[in-house]
Amino acid sequence: MSGEVPEKARLQPVDEGELHEKTLASLAPYRDQDGRIFTIWATLAHHEDALRRFIVFGNHVLGKNTLPLPSRELMILRIAARARAAYEWDQHVRIARRAGLTDDTILAAATGDWHGLAELDRVLLTATDSLLDRQGVDDELWDRLTAHLSTEQVIDVLYTVGQYLTIATVINTLGVQVEGDLALPLPEPTEKKEEAA
Repeated sequence: MSGEVPEKARLQPVDEGELHEKTLASLAPYRDQDGRIFTIWATLAHHEDALRRFIVFGNHVLGKNTLPLPSRELMILRIAARARAAYEWDQHVRIARRAGLTDDTILAAATGDWHGLAELDRVLLTATDSLLDRQGVDDELWDRLTAHLSTEQVIDVLYTVGQYLTIATVINTLGVQVEGDLALPLPEPTEKKEEAA
């Protein structure tokens, strides 16, 4: 699974002055340090009604998710690396660092070199790959997930993978460009090196 991002944006972000007030209100938390709406959201603002609805779901996945924040970020970074979605990668490297993850841990999750990660993170990354490759998990992986997670957390695993695969697809198809330099170069993902326990 890997995407091919166009060199130029296929769809330019919508100018803030063209957006309805209710869309601007929904996007209030999604601004950079200079007060600009993040490019991904300004691009999706071409369909304002859908964007506002999508943000409601995204707020759960990003803000109210029952998974531990560092673990969730490792899953998202794995998706971004496998999809070659540089914009998603860049945004979530920054979030992962704020959550206390080191660059070595971030790169390990992205590349598939998971042997030094905690057992929960290895299980979650294995599930992430399975969901990307098969849109499901086998019984052994299900047992590993349910040994570590509540039912709500397992559902949040599914929502997290679905949400960020959707975002990666948007980024790669519409050509959403990174805002400035990458916080950390986007590595080439490899097959996972950690065997299922």
